[in-house]
Parts: sequence; C-alpha cells; structure tokens
Amino acid sequence: MSWLNGSALYAVALLALVLAGAGVAYSMWSQGLAVNSHVETGELDIEFLNGSLIYLDGCGLAPGYGYDHGNDWNATYYPAPSATQLDKDVGCTRAELLDTDGDGDYDTINVTLHNVYPWYYTHVAFKVHNNGDIPVKIWRVLIDGKYYYEINEDILNSHGVHIDVNNDTLPDIAIWWGDNFGKQLHHCDSADMSFDITVLQPAPQGSDITITIKLEAVQWNEYTVPSGG
Repeated sequence: MSWLNGSALYAVALLALVLAGAGVAYSMWSQGLAVNSHVETGELDIEFLNGSLIYLDGCGLAPGYGYDHGNDWNATYYPAPSATQLDKDVGCTRAELLDTDGDGDYDTINVTLHNVYPWYYTHVAFKVHNNGDIPVKIWRVLIDGKYYYEINEDILNSHGVHIDVNNDTLPDIAIWWGDNFGKQLHHCDSADMSFDITVLQPAPQGSDITITIKLEAVQWNEYTVPSGG
C-alpha cells in the first residue's frame, strides 16, 4: 500500500463514501398511494307527455287527440291570439307527437294545417314533463330548425312570432306561446303549455302547411332571461 500517495487515498475514500450513499438511497423503502373515486352524473331530459296533446278543429281524429272536425275558427281579433267560430267547415288541424331519436320519449310536435286560408286560426295544447334527474327550466322553442325565445308577455299588443314556412321570405303563419318559459320543473314535474296559430295573407295556396316544434330546457341554475331570438 506504500505506492498509494495521499491524493489517491483521498480519492478512494471519497468514492467509498459516494457508493455508500448510493446504497443507502437505493435501499430506502417507497410506497404509492392510490385514491379511487366514483362520479355519477344526472340526466337532463324533458319530453312531451304522451296523451296530453289536444288541439282545436282536428281533422276527424279520435276523441282525445283532436276536437271533432267542426266549423273553422277565424282570427277575428288579430293581432291578439283570439278567434270566433265560423259557419263553414273548410280547413282542419292535425298534430302528433314524434320520437325522432328513438329513445322512447316524444321530443317533437308535428303540426299540419290542411286546406286552410288567411285568418284561419287554431290552438294546440300539451304538457312538458321532466323525466330526467336534474331540475330544469324551459328555455326556448325550435320551430323548423330555428330558435325563438319570444314568450309574448304583452300578448294583446303582440303580433306573434312570424314564421316563413316555404322560405319565400314572406311570413305564412303567426304563433303566440303561452308563458311557461322559465318555469322550473323538478324530476317528474309537468307544465301546461300551448300555442295559437293564425294563417297570414302570404301563405301558399294549394298545399298543406306543416311545422315541426321542439322545446329546449336547461338546468335550473344555468337559465338566463333571453334578450331575443
């Protein structure tokens, strides 16, 4: 060992210390801690309640779905949504609930006005049912793919929501909605809703007028009063 000088002995000792430290670090125990959690979300879901659909001047349908096909109604008080019955039986209304996405819930109302004319008037009523787990508020209506927020609070001075059915830039019908927009529905709650339709002068001749209607709801704490459609 006489051949090792002082510097060499210092280097060997330092290396031994490093290796010893590495050995201690390597031999330390370690343990992982896993946290398992389960989150179950609720479902937001509304439907048109089966059996709740009624409407004026039905096209000869069975009782409970449309009133007996009687004399027409005329929008005598337009622009207010009110009417008087005429002494002629010309046009009629047909409405049905549809399940368009195959989930077992009715999500769409299809309304057809048959053989109608300007100032023909009809009324459609139904119930909206919350069949989900989350409280909701009715927010807006989708008519033929376009959203509307109007709820016609000043109904006597309102001309209704004008709808261009045949895309000729001219309004064919006017619709007034009953005001249950913003109503909060808890699980299994239902709300009555209805709308009135008046056929306007630019409506197309010689064809049925058909519209599809859907409603959209949001969770109760996300609802804001709409500023417009």
